[in-house]
Amino acid sequence: MNLDAENRVVLNVGGIRHETYKATLKKIPATRLSRLTEALANYDPVLNEYFFDRHPGVFAQILNYYRSGKLHYPTDVCGPLFEEELEFWGLDSNQVEPCCWMTYTQHRDTKETLAVLDQLDLDTEKPSDEEIALKFGMEEEFKAGTLSCWQKIKPKMWALFDEPYSSTPAKRLVGEGMRENLLGCYNDDRKRHLAHTVGMPGMYLCHSQCIYCCLLAVWETYLLEDFV
Repeated sequence: MNLDAENRVVLNVGGIRHETYKATLKKIPATRLSRLTEALANYDPVLNEYFFDRHPGVFAQILNYYRSGKLHYPTDVCGPLFEEELEFWGLDSNQVEPCCWMTYTQHRDTKETLAVLDQLDLDTEKPSDEEIALKFGMEEEFKAGTLSCWQKIKPKMWALFDEPYSSTPAKRLVGEGMRENLLGCYNDDRKRHLAHTVGMPGMYLCHSQCIYCCLLAVWETYLLEDFV
C-alpha cells in the first residue's frame, strides 16, 4: 500500500469532503480531530472517511488552523455559531488571529450593550408615590397626607432633569438638549474650519462636520421619534 495514501485521512463535514494527513491533525493535541480512530461510530469503513454533521464553512477555517497554526474568523457566519463550532472541535476561541479579533468579538460587545440597555429598561420602571416620598425623605408627610405644594412638585422637577424616560416633557427636554449640543459642536467646528479655508471656495465641510450632519439626521429620524 502507498505509504502516503495510508497516512491520509478523509473528513466529510456537512457533505463537504476534506482530505489531509493524520500528522496534520496531531499538531493540536487534546482536540477532537487529534483523537480520531477507526473505532469511532462516525467512521465509514466502506468510504474510508469520518462524517461530522457540522458547519462545513467554519470547518474549512478550522482545518486551515491545523495546517498553518493560524485561526481566522470566517466573516460569513455569526460569532456565536463560530464559538459553538470551536467548542465542538475542542479549540480555544482565544486563539483567533489579531487581524480577525475585532470582527469576531463584535457580538460580545453587542451582547454587553443589550444587557446594559435591558438593565436601563428595568431601572426606568416608574416608582410608586410612596417610594418617591421615601426617596425624598417625605414618608411621614405622605402617610399623613400633609404634603406641601413644593413637596409635591419637587419629585417631578427632579425627574424632569434626571430621569429622561419618566415623562413626555422629560423626553422632549433630553431630545432637544441632544439636538442643541450637536448643533453647537457643528457650528464651532465649522467656524474653525472656515478660518483655515479662507480663499478656497467650496471647502465648507470637513470630515467631522459631515459626522455632525449625519448624527443630526439620525436624531431627527429615529431619536426624536423615540423621545416624543
